Amino acid sequence: MRHPWRHIVLFFVPALLLQACGGDGAWQGTVTDSAGVTLVRNPSTPLWAPEEAWTAAEEVRIGSVAGQVEYQFGQITYLDVADDGTIYVMDMQAREVRAYDPQGTYLRTIGGPGSGPGELSQQAPFVFAAAGGGLIVPDIGNQRVSRFGPDGEPAGSFPIQMQSGVPTRWMLDASGRLMAQLRGLNIPGMAALAEGDPIVVYDTAGTVTDTVALLPKGQTLEGLTEESFSIVVFAPEPVWDLRADGSIVYAMNDQYRILVNGPDGTLQRIITREVARKPVEESDKNAILGLLREQYEQYGVPPAQAEQIMAGIGFAPYFPAFGQLFVGPGETLWVQRIRSARDMAAAGEEAVEFDPQDLGSPEWEVLDADGRYLGVVSLPERFTPLNVQGDDLYGVWRDELDVQYVVRVRVHQTEG
Repeated sequence: MRHPWRHIVLFFVPALLLQACGGDGAWQGTVTDSAGVTLVRNPSTPLWAPEEAWTAAEEVRIGSVAGQVEYQFGQITYLDVADDGTIYVMDMQAREVRAYDPQGTYLRTIGGPGSGPGELSQQAPFVFAAAGGGLIVPDIGNQRVSRFGPDGEPAGSFPIQMQSGVPTRWMLDASGRLMAQLRGLNIPGMAALAEGDPIVVYDTAGTVTDTVALLPKGQTLEGLTEESFSIVVFAPEPVWDLRADGSIVYAMNDQYRILVNGPDGTLQRIITREVARKPVEESDKNAILGLLREQYEQYGVPPAQAEQIMAGIGFAPYFPAFGQLFVGPGETLWVQRIRSARDMAAAGEEAVEFDPQDLGSPEWEVLDADGRYLGVVSLPERFTPLNVQGDDLYGVWRDELDVQYVVRVRVHQTEG
């Protein structure tokens, strides 16, 4: 039986994800200690003066609309960069990983559709470059984590124990620890995990060896059962990233409150800043519902089933406080601003089509390694960063036709 909630999960769960005037050179926030936890409270005014703001510029673009198939992408979901600069791109639609040299020249393809050794399902969104030149590919559809050697050949796998929770995001830290955020679902044979989403560490056999953070439970999916669901669009969801030392940076996206756990899972720092959240208006709701109806038609969902899905959709009263969060160059923290259709119209950006799946602004607030608000960096329009290597941001850029490209953006830091 096809369960209607599965379609809405595919749409929302993967996506689950201010003033910029110059400062006077003196940070105006506060840093205090509370029972061994450092509390950083940021002001609305950034530390950077206008001439100190960092800039970002595209350096490499990989992809094409036509021509060689090795440069045409269907659905890029993640990428990683090896120590030698090789770029590994997961194309989940093609169900394969493609390797490119640092200048963007195609090298080889790894994997392919199927369920046999070295083959991938359509639910394998992540790829990680392991020490020694191999790859690690978590594959939810085949319920395993596959390994590939430096030559791209299959090198074994271990099972994913789905009954412990659905892994919604995977990461590999600098020491080689593979970890995942688990989401509980209220369906038979699977843990509900009502207390929240644990971030767990796996050993090479797939055994959970540690829990390094417990994220608050996301509120997008509610009343989820095997037969029905209710979903709240723009409801609070957890976001997180890793620092080089294995520390975890995480937050709920309904408030500007970032927590930092050390490698052992101990809370070390809380970083806050006051922001005004934007209310969700009827025009926003209509844009979301219209997009969903279009997608269901494209996927061939019967009209009656589509309406059953739509009946279970509600909306939070406010947009999230921010879009995504990632650890940037020099262990800085980057927090993505939210942009609504009204914001774009007010800024005279009518030429840029509002996409309710991509509410994040190209403007990112940058905090230093200690959590102090420095200022804002503007990344290219329609660019989504996925990986950071030194001063380079690797990610996906979409053109006006929604064609995807791999892009490397260099961050130029200005010394104050």
